[in-house]
This record gives sequence, structure tokens and C-alpha cells, in this order.
Amino acid sequence: MKSSRQILDLPVLSIEEGKEIGRVKHLVLNPQRGAVDFILVEDRAWYLGLKAIPYEAVQGIGEFALTVTNRSSLSEVTECAGIVDLLEKDLRLPGIKVLSSKGCLVGSVSEFYINDNSGDIAGCQLVPENSQTAAGIIPGKFILTYGSDYLVVEEGIEEKLVKELPEDPPAFGSRKSKVETAPAGTGPQAAGHEKPPEEELKHFEEQQRQFILGKKAAITITDADGNIVVEEGEMITPETIERAKAADKYIQLTLNICD
Repeated sequence: MKSSRQILDLPVLSIEEGKEIGRVKHLVLNPQRGAVDFILVEDRAWYLGLKAIPYEAVQGIGEFALTVTNRSSLSEVTECAGIVDLLEKDLRLPGIKVLSSKGCLVGSVSEFYINDNSGDIAGCQLVPENSQTAAGIIPGKFILTYGSDYLVVEEGIEEKLVKELPEDPPAFGSRKSKVETAPAGTGPQAAGHEKPPEEELKHFEEQQRQFILGKKAAITITDADGNIVVEEGEMITPETIERAKAADKYIQLTLNICD
């Protein structure tokens, strides 16, 4: 789970190049789906305008970077189907008024959270009318309409607010594999059970290792000298993984596997 503030201005990292290729500048929301469809990025050619990343091309959103496979994940805005219509709708949740289904003004949104595995909006933080303090989070399942002027929610939403949202389900076995980072002040970390970063990374790597074992390489991978590290169609074994790591090709291997 990530808040919009945790994502905006993150560096965008190309995994294959190990290089920063831009920074997150805007989340393009789809009001029909209640989800982030695209991410707008400012790259070094900022004078030519922002570039777009379809959310499905995002490999991970961590504490320090948003990752994509390579630079080809960036596209001109006009090349992305549907993005112009979404930009014209210009759905921006922070500051939008919250209205109940019976027409009562409940308050306004100060922040929103997304499931970083899917891009779905998981919830919106509610600041009650005539208050400066957030009362809790409206879970996404109680949001009826993402409008341009109002967020319409179920009646009696004040009784359905939560202090924190549940953790995202594991991404292993889907198109993404990520280390999860809970919003500050929520989840098990807030209770004093935060794992050291090296333990989180070790846990992530072991899950990733178990996921790719027994799969097959989708492409032939070579080292810097042109020597074959893994052949296309080769079954992934512990020895395959060690060869890939020794050649600094492990990340490329994890991104190019099939059943």
C-alpha cells in the first residue's frame, strides 16, 4: 500500500540499465475503474514535455524508487491510448469534497492510497467538514463515484472509517514482484515490529527465488563477454540462479521467465 505522497517525485529506475531515467510527477486516475492508469514522468528531455508509463509496466514501488524494466517503458503522452481523455477529466482526489449518497456534505479528501500491485485506489483519507484533522480512511469499497467535483460515498460513512488499510496481497505469481512498504505510521511497523531492511530484502529474495525455480528462461541471456549464461527454454535451477548472479544477470533472468 502506498500513499500518493510516497509515490510523487520518486526517481524512476530502469532495472536493465541500473539508471535513473526520470521522476514521478503525476498520477493519472481513471474515475470509472477507481485506479491509477498511468504515471507521468519528467525525464532529462523535460523541455519536450512529460512522458507516460502505463501502470501495468511498473515493476515495483519501493521507498527510494519506482522501477520499470527499461527505458522503453516511457512513451510520449500522445502515444498512450486513453490517456488524453483521462487527463481532460482531470480527477484529483486531494482537496475534493466528499458527499454522501443522500446529498450530505461529509468533508474533504486530504490523501489517497493505492494498492501498488494493481494500481486500484484502496482508500481516501477523510477530513470532516469544519475540521483540520483527518478522522480516518474511507475504504475504497464504500466509494460510489469518483466525480470531477465530488467523491460520492455510502451513507453513514463516518461509522465505516478505518485507521489503517490492510496490507496488499503478495505479488508473487503475478506480473510484479515487489518489496512492500506500508504507509508511515500504519501496519505492523507502527506497533514496533519493523523488520530491518536487510531482513526484508532477504525475505523478498527468497520468495522470488522460490517463485522462479522450475520455470523456464524466456530468452537466452549472455554475459558482458558474450558467453551464454542461460539458454532460452532452460529450466531454472539453483545452479542457473548462481550463474546468473555471478554474471550480474539475475535481475534480467527474473524478468524473463515463463512456465
